[in-house]
Amino acid sequence: MNNDAQISYWNGDAGRKWADRDAQMAQMLAPISAELLRHAQVQDATAALDVGCGAGSNTLQLAAELDPSASIVGIDISSPLLEVANATLATRSDPGPTISFLKADAASEDLGESRFDLLYSRFGVMFFADPIAAFANLRRSMLPKGRLAFCCWQALADNPWTVLPLRAALTVLPPPEPLPARTPGPFAFAEADYVTDILSSAGWSDPVLTPHTLKLRFADAGGYDATVRELVNTGPVGRLLADEDASTRQEVQNAAAKVLRDYYKGDALELPGAVWFVTAVNR
Repeated sequence: MNNDAQISYWNGDAGRKWADRDAQMAQMLAPISAELLRHAQVQDATAALDVGCGAGSNTLQLAAELDPSASIVGIDISSPLLEVANATLATRSDPGPTISFLKADAASEDLGESRFDLLYSRFGVMFFADPIAAFANLRRSMLPKGRLAFCCWQALADNPWTVLPLRAALTVLPPPEPLPARTPGPFAFAEADYVTDILSSAGWSDPVLTPHTLKLRFADAGGYDATVRELVNTGPVGRLLADEDASTRQEVQNAAAKVLRDYYKGDALELPGAVWFVTAVNR
């Protein structure tokens, strides 16, 4: 999707659906955030920018690592997700860092100059239509020696949590039009050399990509079928099903349930995932 389409998507029905399932997504992605925080060693940051902050769970996880005197700005284009973020923030009682949320496009928003010492993101930077321009714009808001730390997905083929439901869906649905490699989207940053080139071209120094694999845990109180339904509606399969009728959706869910049965452990699906931890410095 181009930039306007991304904004429309995250502010329409899809954005509201993501907001409704935020608690489940936050639980699934929290271990990735924890590993990224350990890897990046962000504890000394005093002014952080959380790009693509979504409903704020990642922002709060970052806040728990910083000194109470620090500040964090979470930026996102989605009103439905930011409504959840602000509602959660309103109930926060711990005296941690100051947190605020901003509805804006991080790719082009004027965030001021030399304002932040940490640019942080969990899966929020792979959707830029012009990633070099976006990272150059973000770098302008960074202090000298300010650090970047984000995670992004490795290749689709290395992420069974997405591949297996997708293969199941394609036994029911016709294959979608193939997209060019590096098209903005969840897996746009699969190639390490591509990410390094983007950051270097945008003026960042010492970009490093570190591979990390882990088990992603999907759970729903409704049991196996409900858990499969949630997974099917997450990621590429959810977009393929956007205009399908209830009967077709059920066919896809049944196909996925057959494929995923061996990954259901106790009360949750546990599926492998592969990400990059990316760091760089504003020299």
